[in-house]
Amino acid sequence: MTPDLEVLIVSTAVDAATDEVVRILGERGTHVTRMNTEDLPFDGSLSIDFQSASSTTLQYNGKAITARSIWYRRVRTPPKPEKMDSGIYDFCLRENRAAMLGGLMTQQARWMNHPAAVWQAEFKPFQLRAAQNVGLGIPKTLVSNDPGAIARAQAQLGSMIVKPARSGHFWQGGEEYAIFTSALTTEHLDSLEDARWTPSIYQELVPKEVDVRVTFVGGKFFAAAIHSQTDPAAAIDWRKTENAGLPHSKIELPDPLLERLQRLMALLGLEFGCIDLVKTPRGEYVFLEVNPSGQWLWLDDQLDLGISAAVADWLITP
Repeated sequence: MTPDLEVLIVSTAVDAATDEVVRILGERGTHVTRMNTEDLPFDGSLSIDFQSASSTTLQYNGKAITARSIWYRRVRTPPKPEKMDSGIYDFCLRENRAAMLGGLMTQQARWMNHPAAVWQAEFKPFQLRAAQNVGLGIPKTLVSNDPGAIARAQAQLGSMIVKPARSGHFWQGGEEYAIFTSALTTEHLDSLEDARWTPSIYQELVPKEVDVRVTFVGGKFFAAAIHSQTDPAAAIDWRKTENAGLPHSKIELPDPLLERLQRLMALLGLEFGCIDLVKTPRGEYVFLEVNPSGQWLWLDDQLDLGISAAVADWLITP
């Protein structure tokens, strides 16, 4: 079996951004293998061969992979086989994840992003401290499930928002739900005992001129202003609006801010990330968070930023 692959993309079958990058790479004649993670372990195979003393051979669906670059884009959980016990299903998922990630990390390749860096960067409290360490401004923040501490923070800060400590997606009754960033209301304050169920992130409500989405690709920045204050549904969290016409525009960021963002991504070990900032009416920039596996395709569609092409460029760079 002759390994002949140049780029390995670890993703899912339902990611449109992956589709676009694969299309661009195909147009450039690049040999690509796409590993759709929801196929493993029930509808696909993965083997890691340690016969060589100096390297391991990775096989996906019986085909050997030698990747110059690996894009670790997304991991998606496969559905449970109908007759499989839930406990066995959970065991299979955990063992598959350990084998898949462990096998991938044996490969000598360029990473966008390395799984260890993704794992670390997904912890929002860690991100916030890293941002402070490179000189970025962040909102005054409390992460807590202590009703007393939350009440004291609200008394001190006044208007506050609350958001999940991690992803905000959950399943209930077979349906998927999303928790958006929300203003802390009187109703929330009246039921603070419920906060004990899970720690959340509580922050001062930062006044906005615009939201700013910055996509980082291998040292390059692509910045867009999201005019969230033109739509009440988008004012706190622009992802919450159903307005497909929410205005966006290109924005130039000041060099000192770009230098700090560059240092942040280096500190986090990321070659790719989607950074969310707020630009205040006074022209100040405030860091909110970075998503190491974030979305960008709508920005290319609306503003022609060229982010997908930049990802493809990075993957084929020697």
